[in-house]
Amino acid sequence: MSKSLDIRRQATLFFNNAPTALTHCRYQYNRIQADLIAAHVTLCREDEVVDWSAFEQRVASIGQVHLEMKFGRPVRDGNSVLLPAIEGVEAFGALRRTLLSDGTSEPRPMNAHVTIIHPRNGICTDAIFMEVSQILQPFSWTFSEIALIEQQHGGPWTTLSRYSQAKRN
Repeated sequence: MSKSLDIRRQATLFFNNAPTALTHCRYQYNRIQADLIAAHVTLCREDEVVDWSAFEQRVASIGQVHLEMKFGRPVRDGNSVLLPAIEGVEAFGALRRTLLSDGTSEPRPMNAHVTIIHPRNGICTDAIFMEVSQILQPFSWTFSEIALIEQQHGGPWTTLSRYSQAKRN
């Protein structure tokens, strides 16, 4: 296995004190993924950052984060089930540009979402999707924390550093 697959890093927006329904669905329908990483929205993936030290300095320099997002109804694609962000998408993109722009190019587009069932280690049937769709209703959340996290050898993600706090609307 290559080193790039042995250690992964990313910047993440965690749901601290996540909504009960969100936590329930993740543990009920994809326990493996829920045990690897708490409910979150990925802000920047490992392949988007060349210099993590410089990236962390940019995260620290932006000060207080205040990102309001609304998440919609579950969406299924095969074995994957996501909660897409339906509001706050522009602010999410602006935060990504602030953190990732190198002055010569724009970061690639990323659709903000919460993964309920990950296709890598979960299965979604029509019955499961119907249950998840009945449990999860649209909700709003205000993120005010960015976490830099790391995964080694496919194990659970660990937090390297945090910037600020998160709260529920």
